[in-house]
Amino acid sequence: MLFKKILLLSILGLTGTCASAQALLLNDNNLRSDLNWLNQQGVIALSTSTWPISADAVSDALSHAVIKNSAQKKVLDAISQKLQPQAFATAQINVATAQNRLPASFSETASNAAQYNAGLTLQQSRSNWDIHLQTNVEAEQRISTNNKLNLNGSYAAGKLWNQWLIVGDIPVWWGPGHDGSLIRGDATRPVAGFSAQRAQQQAFETKWLSWLGPWQYQLFAGQLQHYTAVPNAKLLGMRVTIQPFSFLELGASRTIQIGGKGQPSDSSAYWNALIGNDNDCNSEGCVNNQNASNQLAGFDTRVNLQPLLGLPVGMYGQIIGEDESGKLPSRNLYLAGLDFSSSYQGLPYQIYAEWADTRTDGKVWGYTYNHHQYTDGYYQYGYPLGHAMGGDGQMYSIGGNIQLDATNRVNTRLSYAKVDQSNTVNQGVHINKAFPVEDTIKALQLGWVNTFKPGYEVQLNGWVGHSESRHFDNGVSLGVKLPLVF
Repeated sequence: MLFKKILLLSILGLTGTCASAQALLLNDNNLRSDLNWLNQQGVIALSTSTWPISADAVSDALSHAVIKNSAQKKVLDAISQKLQPQAFATAQINVATAQNRLPASFSETASNAAQYNAGLTLQQSRSNWDIHLQTNVEAEQRISTNNKLNLNGSYAAGKLWNQWLIVGDIPVWWGPGHDGSLIRGDATRPVAGFSAQRAQQQAFETKWLSWLGPWQYQLFAGQLQHYTAVPNAKLLGMRVTIQPFSFLELGASRTIQIGGKGQPSDSSAYWNALIGNDNDCNSEGCVNNQNASNQLAGFDTRVNLQPLLGLPVGMYGQIIGEDESGKLPSRNLYLAGLDFSSSYQGLPYQIYAEWADTRTDGKVWGYTYNHHQYTDGYYQYGYPLGHAMGGDGQMYSIGGNIQLDATNRVNTRLSYAKVDQSNTVNQGVHINKAFPVEDTIKALQLGWVNTFKPGYEVQLNGWVGHSESRHFDNGVSLGVKLPLVF
């Protein structure tokens, strides 16, 4: 892969052991929770629904923060620590007593892709570029590959004006959900490719567009791995968010599976897919360059009640269509949630409740995340590119976290899911390897994170689950991260 060669050559050219700050902040549940907490307290105004997020955008938001109490300062200090320059070399290790087979939440897959994982990260950056090489060695893989060594989490980025241009193997998340995104989540390994996004989220200066408020976009183009139905299939994506009012964020997202062996892949095919002129395809094939792309698109929103009612409450929702009717999404999937950010005796905490439905308009049709040409579905390595439970599922969850002090945080999640209700198969093989058969899962997860020193982190997680097919899914995992000083 070209991006792997670029990363390796770039790292070989780096010298010194000085620390540097990352340009991109990769999926991190504690960081996102803290940013949302400050948003709901009215301390900052920052979109947190598109990941990875630019460190420039976070720094700019913190520079305009209005702190009113000690709890708010505690959360702001925790974020500031994440922005501190990182060591040139960092080691990570994660071991577990069993594979965690529960539906993954935001940022969980990186540590749960294998039962045993050891990694080394080399990172160096300046104001206009960033090189982040992450090597991982795995054993007892849950998301199976043909290699125990991978570069998941690696990237090289350069800033041109206010745009970060990125080549890498990094996770993506599009939407306001805590436990899932219907269109681009991180339940599978990252899709390697190219992406672009704004470094900062300021509004347009021209009066004709300034009413849109702070805005962000993300463009993506990559190639799916281990996609046997259509080898070398590509994945394209585009997302934009706007904040026309201090209390309102609106987002629009679209993804396209296209090209690959046996599929039209010239410029006309891509153009037809982009303009939606690809409906002349059926199970027997396509007419000329009317490409049989598999597309999902839809909208999401978040409303923060702090500016309206003075309440630290957020409401959010997402609707994604598997098809199109009248230029709008149809055959829809749904997600909705509510979260609350406050403090108890100076201890910041956040709680949330979320519901997701990946059936087709509430019906089990075997249609969601499936396609008549791309018959491995909307999956990579057999794990969903969208919501972690895959197609034709329902999930209810409640969770939250509390900061006990400057270095300790406890988080928890209680979930109930009915997965793979259609038992979707491709040539006799279940396409959803995360949940290959219809099942009902009940689970409780509990975690503790300690950052006893900048750059040092210890995570201890435990889970107790019950499913009708596997009976019990229980385990404990330990993760350690520490800088290496030469």
